[in-house]
Amino acid sequence: MNATDVSYHGPGRISFTPLLAANAILTTIFTVLLLVHMLLAIRFWRFYGYAFGMLGGLLLELLGYVAKVQLARDRSNKNAYIMYIIGLTLGPTFLSSSLYLGISQLQRHFQSPCFSKVGPRLFTTIFILGDFACLCFIGVGGSLAAIYAEKPIGINLMMAGLGTQVLVTAVFCVVLSMLARKLWEEILRGGKKWYIIGEWTWKDTVVVLEI
Repeated sequence: MNATDVSYHGPGRISFTPLLAANAILTTIFTVLLLVHMLLAIRFWRFYGYAFGMLGGLLLELLGYVAKVQLARDRSNKNAYIMYIIGLTLGPTFLSSSLYLGISQLQRHFQSPCFSKVGPRLFTTIFILGDFACLCFIGVGGSLAAIYAEKPIGINLMMAGLGTQVLVTAVFCVVLSMLARKLWEEILRGGKKWYIIGEWTWKDTVVVLEI
């Protein structure tokens, strides 16, 4: 929990006061993650698509939590409110795109997880298009909500974007379980039992990031 309903700064643009300590910790965590992925992007520059999504998502998340730190001090800060709304709603979309690209690489290296009619490229395209729709809804809705706070259209668009994101994520989790099961079977057939630990670590990490 990183917010409280106790309003000790008077009326503001949000109905709660973010907790300063919790959001400062999250800001530090995302700063470290951003620096780590910058180094990884330089080292593995050929995977620029994955790096772009991770760096973009982490940067947006970082800006969102920086904005919440500012809102913890002054809830009436309009610029911080806009940065908070856009950063924390758009960030997961970029991170999800990187996950889709990573799983498509697994499909290329392991033949059994590939569906007969859905290859790695089509798999990535379908889910990234779903994320792009979320991006449009949330981006436009967040901007309208920040500029025209008294009108519900911005919030409605953001809710539509978040609903689309939940739907895409749910479908992705179902597909992910199917891929994990087929990958497990291939690993067992190949006798590479030592790699099972890595496979489960990959699956658990993806699920945690999606949640």
